[in-house]
Amino acid sequence: MAAGNWTPELVEFAGGENIFGEIGQHSPWLSWEELQAADPDVLVLSPCGFSLERTMQDVPLLQQHPAWSALRAVKNGRVFAIDGNAYLNRSGPRLVESAELLGRVLWGSLPDFSVDEHAHTQIA
Repeated sequence: MAAGNWTPELVEFAGGENIFGEIGQHSPWLSWEELQAADPDVLVLSPCGFSLERTMQDVPLLQQHPAWSALRAVKNGRVFAIDGNAYLNRSGPRLVESAELLGRVLWGSLPDFSVDEHAHTQIA
């Protein structure tokens, strides 16, 4: 699934472009073919209800798919996981921190800008 509801807006706040979900709409289903056709520069994995540790348990399932290694984000080492349960997937005060985490994975480390380093990890 792609991100919907408030997450596309968070991506915009972080300076990115969300190419699948729409602001205020439910998270859409996404096929491997659609993912391949869009071939995004960055992939952020943040399943609803999953901690970072739980998300990482399922990463091998993605890596086993024949299309995985051909994706631009994978080839360029721009695949990240964020603790969706604690950040992106819950509305509330942590939405600001969620946008900051997205900014970190999109743009890297910036001076005078800090995030919870245990809330995200680089996969590829």
